[in-house]
Amino acid sequence: MNSKYHFEYARVVYILLNRGQVLSLVGRNERALNDFKRGLLISEVIQSKKHQADCCLQASDIYGSVNRYEDMLDSAGKSLALYRAIDDEKGLAESLNNIGHVYNSRGDYAKGLEYYNQSIEKQKKIGDLEGQANSLNNIGTLYAKMGNYDRALDCHAESLKIRQEMGDLKWQSNSLNNIGFVHFEKGDFSNALECHSQSLKIKERIGDRKGQALSLNNLGVTNDRLGNYREALEFYAKSVKIQGEIGDRVGQSRCFNNIGSIHYVRGDYANAFEYHSEAFKIRKEIGDLQGQAVSLNNMGTVLDKLGRCDQALDNYEKSLNIRVEIKDRKGEAIVLNNIGRVYLDESKYDKARDYFAQCEKATRELKAKDIIRRVCLSFGELELAEADHLKAAEYANESLRLAGELNSRTGRAEALLLQARIERSEDKFKESVAIFQELNQPMETARACFYHGQVMEKPDRVREARDIFLKLGIKSWVDRVDHLNNTR
Repeated sequence: MNSKYHFEYARVVYILLNRGQVLSLVGRNERALNDFKRGLLISEVIQSKKHQADCCLQASDIYGSVNRYEDMLDSAGKSLALYRAIDDEKGLAESLNNIGHVYNSRGDYAKGLEYYNQSIEKQKKIGDLEGQANSLNNIGTLYAKMGNYDRALDCHAESLKIRQEMGDLKWQSNSLNNIGFVHFEKGDFSNALECHSQSLKIKERIGDRKGQALSLNNLGVTNDRLGNYREALEFYAKSVKIQGEIGDRVGQSRCFNNIGSIHYVRGDYANAFEYHSEAFKIRKEIGDLQGQAVSLNNMGTVLDKLGRCDQALDNYEKSLNIRVEIKDRKGEAIVLNNIGRVYLDESKYDKARDYFAQCEKATRELKAKDIIRRVCLSFGELELAEADHLKAAEYANESLRLAGELNSRTGRAEALLLQARIERSEDKFKESVAIFQELNQPMETARACFYHGQVMEKPDRVREARDIFLKLGIKSWVDRVDHLNNTR
């Protein structure tokens, strides 16, 4: 090919790569992917392996941003082979990092760590400080998922130090967000709030609006966990406003999901379903399969609370199918537990036990403490329903222990409620109710009041529960209370 035309075609690829990056920043991922695909075709025509590799790597980044992990792995694998052919160590490191991200997201932490370590070794070899900081960040995130919070904090602190030495404010704020996330997972919410607040100040200072929206979302999530729902909604509203202005569809769907979750715990199921549906709609439009699975699961939990069990199971099954397809093992475990709980409520104990067992197997392998806590609670309720009080107590004790490790107030209240039902403990019933009231969780408060009244034969507690269920519009529970009253 004439060198002049080769240069012109290479210039077009360069323009497409840069335009694609800009489009991805404003959430126009499909258009960005089209640019990268066009760039790849032109690069193949001019036989430029460097440009081909760059297009594949950028496409891999886009696929990762919308949780399309099979496509991310495919594109990163292609870029890896192309960079290896031209001895591009920086490109190799970035490709290895993306492959590690896929395995990390699937819950295969050993394989994820293997690729991250390969990436950071190459970055050290070529003196790529920015790449090292990114890899340390990813390794820290992986350790946090494994529950190894000290190692996670060490990695993020090292990443932050490199970014401070480089004077990179944007990435410093990202490191602070990640440190905040680890503190959040540890249950150290005051430090989590401090880190996210520091991150927000930097984002505001440098005019990073997308980053501001993310930090505001994180502040919302932390306040949500603390039961500060009004403050959380205010942070989410500010985040959504910015995301709407800059066209960040991924961020919008995340915020809508979080707002829906607050309405859910407050018992406002109509608004919860509306927000989860809106999140699902956006995630479907942008091709975010993992996000779709999350939204389908959340819509299922709302339908389950409303007593629409068949519709709940339909949503759960759709969510589970996506989780299996994209190899999201942690998400798979969450849905398996939720399906089991539907069957538990329907007194289909064999089916419930089967789903709980599948969930437990997955969570033990993943070492996902919060899901282990939830499935212990589920098994405890199942054993209690089948009158095996000894096994029920063992599961309740384990659930309470894990809630303590996770500093989960909701988890503590749930475990205490199960223990109270097993032991007929007035004090534990009272503490459970008090925590749910403190956290402003009316549905769980009503359930605790119902069981308190049922087990301890307190008609006033049962009436209190019925009033809350009636206010929330939970007909299945109102009927359950009425059935109890009629059989006494």
